[in-house]
Amino acid sequence: MEQQARQLNIEIANVPEHKGENLTSLLGKIGTFIKHPINSADILSVHRVPHMDSKNPHPKNIVVKLSSKILRDNIITAARATKVIISDKLMISGTPRTIYLSEHLTPNNKLLLRFCREAAKKHNYKFVWIKNGTVLVRQTDSSPIFAVRSEHDVNKIKS
Repeated sequence: MEQQARQLNIEIANVPEHKGENLTSLLGKIGTFIKHPINSADILSVHRVPHMDSKNPHPKNIVVKLSSKILRDNIITAARATKVIISDKLMISGTPRTIYLSEHLTPNNKLLLRFCREAAKKHNYKFVWIKNGTVLVRQTDSSPIFAVRSEHDVNKIKS
């Protein structure tokens, strides 16, 4: 239910913070860079969110609520196709950082994704990804896709 409330959201990580920054303008730059324009009319809200660990030295993530799920999915697909988004290519001052766009996950799903990635790496699974708030894994290019919905499911990767 909590994940469903985030279905229009994108989370953008590792964007350097600046006083008085214009996050809507930043989204326009990202849209241009990934070759999928993001119009300000499609942005319902945009803001930075604090980290779960207040001692985290990385910039606060940006959460963007968009006008439709299709738009969200198209932006994420375009960002993945671009491969790497570096802050200096967007004319953001400071140390260049790799910027990441993803679905906005609940804290529990973020933790589940982390556990799943660790287990997958340890047990030679090739793919771990998120689709519509669900963690998915695949061991090889031709193996079946497995949905991970709990820590119990993560243990199935280990067997």
